[in-house]
Amino acid sequence: MLYLFELGHQPHISIAEIESVLKAHQVTFEEKLQTDRFFVLYTEDPLDMESLMDQLGGTKLMGFYIEQRKSIEQTIFEFLLENQTGKIVFSVENAKNRNLGIAIKRKLKDANYSARYIEYKNTATLLHNKLVEKKGAFFILHGEVFVISGIQKLEGFAQRDFDKPGVDAKSGMLPPKLARIMINLARKTPPATVLDPFCGSGVLLMEALDMGYHVVGSDNSARAIEDTHKNIEWIVTAEPKIQKLSSHVFLEDVRNISHSLQPKSIDIIATEPYMGKPLTGKEGELFLKEQRQELKDLYHDAFREFHTILKDDGVIIFIIPRFYYRKEWIIIDCLREILSLGFVQVPFNKDDDTLLYHRVSQHVGREIFQFVKK
Repeated sequence: MLYLFELGHQPHISIAEIESVLKAHQVTFEEKLQTDRFFVLYTEDPLDMESLMDQLGGTKLMGFYIEQRKSIEQTIFEFLLENQTGKIVFSVENAKNRNLGIAIKRKLKDANYSARYIEYKNTATLLHNKLVEKKGAFFILHGEVFVISGIQKLEGFAQRDFDKPGVDAKSGMLPPKLARIMINLARKTPPATVLDPFCGSGVLLMEALDMGYHVVGSDNSARAIEDTHKNIEWIVTAEPKIQKLSSHVFLEDVRNISHSLQPKSIDIIATEPYMGKPLTGKEGELFLKEQRQELKDLYHDAFREFHTILKDDGVIIFIIPRFYYRKEWIIIDCLREILSLGFVQVPFNKDDDTLLYHRVSQHVGREIFQFVKK
């Protein structure tokens, strides 16, 4: 079966996440097509698309291939008759397919079926008109027809991002979708234990709980710990399924975290660490290089502690920032020191040793690394 994924704003990260999730579930697959917007793969294993869309953070929607009949028009026409009753409602993605949609509607009318064609604008079109449930949303890619059967639940991300009670504008700025992606990149299924040792307001911990993981969080800020407690209590109250999961949050500097946790007790360390003072873009090179050295020392000390508390088969997904200065990156060159502490860097796939998350307007790039113990 061929499956189509519409990727997020950072397509290389979306693809790495999809591959990681499938491998974690021992799904054998073959990549068939990759563009800046879409990823198509083949697998003989049937995929639970609704469950996958609940898990993924970097995929907008997904669908499955339907075998083509005499033409694309006939393919969609027959599929609609086989899967809808009463008034037929459908959409065909892409403005250039408008004439195709109108032709299908006319064909249905000529066959004495009541039909409504809805011009596709974005995923809101599918949600508002319940086209996924009706099996009436079609994407056409390179002449192949896909039926959309899973769509990202934006409301959940928005609620956890904007409705949580504990908020600090100076911390907890990790986007929930990126937090979920980082957890998935570790390729470990629930109910493993996830640690965020720079937890801020608990964004990553909330995503981990929502995904079914036990969580441990720490921070050196009392305000951050207070916010995290509030947010975990809020999400546990809102989601009864989470009540069975354990959460442990405490005040501690990452340099001393092994004093508060048992050796080899953590399956996944996933974190966006302290990345220095917020930047405006007006900072000089000297300031950025001084900040680079400060962070390099901090990360070295953190990984020394991680080696004690991480299980032998544990995984670390860690963001190392880079600073944009005069059209060039100032890199924190701490990789050699981290590896010297007993770690191995693991590439995410054949194309990406690391994954850079960055938008044009931002002065800081987030470079995602994966490490395991030697």
